[in-house]
Amino acid sequence: MSQSNLIDKIQSNLSKTILSILNHQYFSALEKNAIRKEKLEMFVCERYHIIANDKRNFALMISKASSDPASKLFSDCLHVESNALENLTLMAEELVIDKRKIESYEPLGCQAYTNYLTRLAVYGSDAEILIALLIDFPVWGANCGKMSSILQKNYGFKGNSLVFLDKFAAPLPEEFVNESKELIGAAFPKYEKRIGTAARLILHYELSFWDMIYRHSISEQ
Repeated sequence: MSQSNLIDKIQSNLSKTILSILNHQYFSALEKNAIRKEKLEMFVCERYHIIANDKRNFALMISKASSDPASKLFSDCLHVESNALENLTLMAEELVIDKRKIESYEPLGCQAYTNYLTRLAVYGSDAEILIALLIDFPVWGANCGKMSSILQKNYGFKGNSLVFLDKFAAPLPEEFVNESKELIGAAFPKYEKRIGTAARLILHYELSFWDMIYRHSISEQ
C-alpha cells in the first residue's frame, strides 16, 4: 500500500468521527449567536493550557526521536506551538483577558487531547505521533477557519485578533506532510495496529474538546 493510500484508508475508516468534529453543534450555536461573547474566554484559556503542555510534549518528542528527520518534524511543531501561544494573546486581548487570569484558570475536561499526546511522547513511536498529527491537524485547522469567519462576522473580532485561528487554518506544509508519510509508511508493517489506534484516539479526544467547550458555553446562558 502506498503512503498516500495508507493515510486515505485511515481517514476513511475514521470518517464518521471526522464529520462529527467538522459539523459540531458548537459552530451552529456560534452562527446563531447562541453563545455569549464572554463565554469565548473559555476557549482561549483551554487552548492556552493545551498549547503550553504541547510545547513540553514536542520538546520531549525531539529528545526521544529515533531519527534526524523525525526530530526535525517535531522541532517544526514546537516552533508552531510557540508562535501559537503568542498569537493567542491577541485573541485574549480582544476578550479583555489578562495573563494572570489565563494562568490561574482551572481547566475543564478539555485537556484529554494534550494528555494523550503526552502519552504518545513518552511511550509512542515516531510513526504513532506523526499519524496522530496528520489525521488531526487538518480537522482542527478546518474548524479554526470556520470559527475565525464566524467570530469576525457575528462577534465583531477585528484586525489581527484572529491570527491564532487563521494560522492553524492554513494547510500543513507539503514537505511536512510528505516526510511524515514516509516515516509512517516505513513503520507501518511493524506498528500497524498502534498507528491505527493513535489516529482513532486523537480524533476521539479532539471531539471531546469540542463537546466540553460546547456544553459549558451554553450552560447558564
